[in-house]
Amino acid sequence: MAALQLVSRSRCFVGGQEFWLGYMENYLHLTKRFGIIAASQLPLHYMLALKSSWSPISYLTRLSHEELNPYHRALGRIILVFLSLHASFYLNFFIQKSLLTKRIRDPDVILGLLAITTFLTLGTTALAWVRKRNYFLFFLIHVTTSIFILPILYFHVSHLRVYILESAIICTILIAQRNTSVKTIPNAKLTHLSNNLLSITIPVTPSSLSNNKFHPGQHIYLSLPSQNGLRLNPFTIANLPQKDTHIRLILRALNGTTRLLSNTHASSRTTPTKTTNIPLKIEGPYGSAANFPDLSTYDRILLLAGGVGATFTMPIYRDLIERGPNNNRSKVRFVWAVKNTEDAAWAFPYLGHKGTKGIELYISSSRDRTKLPPGVREKEEHEGIELQEREGLLTGDIISGGSSSSSSSSSSTRSIPPPKFTIMPGRPNIHAIINELFSTHPDDPHAPTKLAILVCGPAGMGAALRREVGVWVNRGREVWWHNEEFGW
Repeated sequence: MAALQLVSRSRCFVGGQEFWLGYMENYLHLTKRFGIIAASQLPLHYMLALKSSWSPISYLTRLSHEELNPYHRALGRIILVFLSLHASFYLNFFIQKSLLTKRIRDPDVILGLLAITTFLTLGTTALAWVRKRNYFLFFLIHVTTSIFILPILYFHVSHLRVYILESAIICTILIAQRNTSVKTIPNAKLTHLSNNLLSITIPVTPSSLSNNKFHPGQHIYLSLPSQNGLRLNPFTIANLPQKDTHIRLILRALNGTTRLLSNTHASSRTTPTKTTNIPLKIEGPYGSAANFPDLSTYDRILLLAGGVGATFTMPIYRDLIERGPNNNRSKVRFVWAVKNTEDAAWAFPYLGHKGTKGIELYISSSRDRTKLPPGVREKEEHEGIELQEREGLLTGDIISGGSSSSSSSSSSTRSIPPPKFTIMPGRPNIHAIINELFSTHPDDPHAPTKLAILVCGPAGMGAALRREVGVWVNRGREVWWHNEEFGW
């Protein structure tokens, strides 16, 4: 008994020190766990960046790389938070124990500080406003630092090496996949369509058609050889390569690659419509369109496009009309809003087919509605849908582009009947369009049970359409929805 009392008194005497030692042990354990958890997510983070359709995540989720990109960014932010906590907790411990001046000279601490600085640089330059302002800077830093960080973490501490080796293997596969998938096209045709609209026609060999399955609505990455692959911009394929035996892109000249292409054409052309042969590098095709359901099985289909967003909806429309049964023609509605006629001229060879409902083309500029192709009629002002959308609906630019050039139309394009479509003044009334789509009561035995809506255009158009569709979804209606956009 006396011995027990002695032990009890001794534990009370040293209890404060035991508590402090236990606290510091738990503190350091938590600090290390922050770093280990962050490093353990790096293999998944690199895998989310894979573009290949053979990516395990793409295969299991049926999501394309641009759909996985938001998860890649979200996981990157989580990793950065955990690493920042890891570094902050360790620095706080060194300061509290007066060890900073000693430990900051040690290799593991030096590498750790270099690693967190690299991660902070990577995270800062990946912010949306940086990507939009200077995509080249973002891309260059992102690729460089994602490779540079691996040896730093490998030599930082030994217990992270299994995760770093896994990440290095995935990173190597990513680089190899990109280098093998990029193709050089020596004789692409570049045509100037309007003030800032360009058309690119890329020949496709039979072997390329057999090796690549092109789906309507997919995109490719494009760059100039002089850029050494450092500016790969996504552009939607605006035609049906399998049927037309070439790829067509429509680009709006803004900055970066598109501006360089515009300047290349301006320096070599003698007339505004002259076609210039240029070398290009392309990668793809990619895109979630490869995983779309069979749209021909749907009862009603709405395709809505704004500006060059029609480069996404036009091939889908063509595919439905040209390959599907006759009833496809009556259940597809294609609404396209443009600022002026020049923005739609590239697609005139594809617009409308005999016996179809045709395409509703909305032109917001009244003076441009007089520049119409033969056989096109304009509805009277009182027949058109009222202007309801915001004034800036069509002023936004889209990163994605499409392809078509009337000067290089293929035989399959020329065989399409003359256009049958209707010009409407102003901008489409999205509220009225959606109400008409869902107008039939769901209890009606003849009511459409399968509805599909696809949109590609300015952010305001997609948001407005989502709100209107959400009203009907909240009432119990079901719809298959896709909003094509790039969120780099």
